[in-house]
Amino acid sequence: MLKIKSTLMWVLLAVLVSGCSFRFVYNHLDWWTNWYLDDYVTLTDQQQQLFDNEFEQLHLWHRTSQLPVYVQQLKSIKADINGDINAQRVKDNLAQLIQHWQNFLMAAEPKLQPLAFSLSNSQKQQLITAIQENNQDNIDDFENLNEQEWLEERSDEQKDQLKSWFGRLTDEQKDQVTKLSEKYQRSFMPRMAYRQQWTNEFAQLLNGDLPDHQFKFEFYRLFVNGRSLRDEQLNTISDNNSEVFANIFLYMVTTANDKQRKRINKKLDKVIGDLEYLITND
Repeated sequence: MLKIKSTLMWVLLAVLVSGCSFRFVYNHLDWWTNWYLDDYVTLTDQQQQLFDNEFEQLHLWHRTSQLPVYVQQLKSIKADINGDINAQRVKDNLAQLIQHWQNFLMAAEPKLQPLAFSLSNSQKQQLITAIQENNQDNIDDFENLNEQEWLEERSDEQKDQLKSWFGRLTDEQKDQVTKLSEKYQRSFMPRMAYRQQWTNEFAQLLNGDLPDHQFKFEFYRLFVNGRSLRDEQLNTISDNNSEVFANIFLYMVTTANDKQRKRINKKLDKVIGDLEYLITND
């Protein structure tokens, strides 16, 4: 709930594939999730059993109700790529990705809220400290590049992403992507301010000793509606960057040669095939 990648399209088009084997990763999400959770808080045996049971139900819900939605969106994206695509269709897909995330948060919230409420004081402090350290690590890792250096790095990253899906870009495509990427805006500082604001309010919730009904209300507000803490600057930058990405993606689709179009269709078919397999096989 703390962040959504600025290039949301790649969450669907790239992150879902996950390199080695998306099927393997998805079918072993319980292991990956517990491994990740261990970095934040140590659960008691009873809490761990509760978490495992709730995660199993959440995973089943996601497999049966959400993966088919992803398949339909990918098929729609493929049809757009091979048909009459426009910038609005790209932006609509970005908005749909945000809705997928919100659907997941709404489904996960009632399963995680009792676990959060059950944390001891020491567990609460361990969790808050881990989140704060993660925020600080992000700040420490932030490269202090000037504006031109950042734009050049952002442009190179964009071209690498496009290359992974379309194959080698032509010199003309590289030049145009570089030019379009100059309109990206840096969001790191306002995004980190948002993360810190969320962390502060989450810490207040955990340490507030609220009655159960009030804790539920505040937990839902932060977990599901945490984006409401984003300030206008971050929202404006995010909207701008989504617009820039939509224009870049539209440009690549409309200028793709036969080889590039064949490659992205093959990539999409692979993701669709993996998802359709996972819907019926665990």
